[in-house]
Amino acid sequence: MEKAYLKELDALAKLMEEVEQTPYTNFAKVLVLTTMNMRYEKIAFNKKIKTHPYILTKEIISDSMYHFNNLMELCFIESSVKEIGKSKSKTLEEKHEDLWQQIWPRHSGPEFQEFVRLKTDRLRINNLVEFVQGEECVDFGCGNGSFSFALLEKGAKSVSGIDWGVDSIKYAQNFAKLKGLADRTDFKVGDVKNTGYQSDQFGFAVSNGVFHHLHEFDITKALREVARVLKPGGWLWYYVDGKGAISMDLWDKTVEILKDVDFLFIERILQLMNISRNKMVHIMDSSSATYIHYDYNEVVSLLSDCGFQNFKRLSGGADTDYDLDVVNNDPFGIEKFGSGDIRVVCQLQN
Repeated sequence: MEKAYLKELDALAKLMEEVEQTPYTNFAKVLVLTTMNMRYEKIAFNKKIKTHPYILTKEIISDSMYHFNNLMELCFIESSVKEIGKSKSKTLEEKHEDLWQQIWPRHSGPEFQEFVRLKTDRLRINNLVEFVQGEECVDFGCGNGSFSFALLEKGAKSVSGIDWGVDSIKYAQNFAKLKGLADRTDFKVGDVKNTGYQSDQFGFAVSNGVFHHLHEFDITKALREVARVLKPGGWLWYYVDGKGAISMDLWDKTVEILKDVDFLFIERILQLMNISRNKMVHIMDSSSATYIHYDYNEVVSLLSDCGFQNFKRLSGGADTDYDLDVVNNDPFGIEKFGSGDIRVVCQLQN
């Protein structure tokens, strides 16, 4: 069945892009687009719907156009001073660096511990603890280090983490000191395509939701860097966004519409809505970050070309993950979730 909602989605984008960019119109865009995406999320995880999700999605988008038009009728209430202040950086790298400096270094202790717990659960449910125990590990695009600390909790000898975010690295370093783990960690600011690590240094590597944010021509460079620093026979946890899900179409269009709206402006609106921190991080990331989408075969082909083999598809384990069993067990699984999230573990050839 054709994705009938795509024309409606383009019409919504055209409607929003035609209005003058002011604080009020940007507020209306963020409010309406957040509402649209969260309404669809309720559909995505409802296995009892009888109507085709493409039709339901089209209705949600039509509602969004209606609500946005209603809000635009109130433009007259806005102050005559319409300065929008800062906008997003224009280059992909700068935009993502700025975004994640607003997200990852600002978690409270309990929030961060919950992120670490999620990663330790994923290692456990995928039977990867024995892959990690006693190994020197490396975390490509480590952010605030949540996956790195999960590796340590599951018995890693040490973890090196690299990320381009200065504040994220400071957060990871401070947490390591707080937990008495500074001697088993090495967090540094750097480029995942050129890490400066020694060849054949690590037994286990992680790239968790990072490389799908690079330029497409840089992904192979980054994967070859992973292969260079891994020992022959070493293992890689690799996660990138899937392809074909309705939510991906909605969020990609949201990113396009909000391309000039500052992250902190979006955050202020979400805070006024009293949205939980975890959900706020998800919305800020999904409404601002650029994703490249893959299906499983494309990921396996790309990794194979870089020297990896012995692929096993993994589970995310959380209620909102697009795991393969979620796709297969929903009557509209393919339409809703496309290829699902692409999480794999694979081994570098000897």
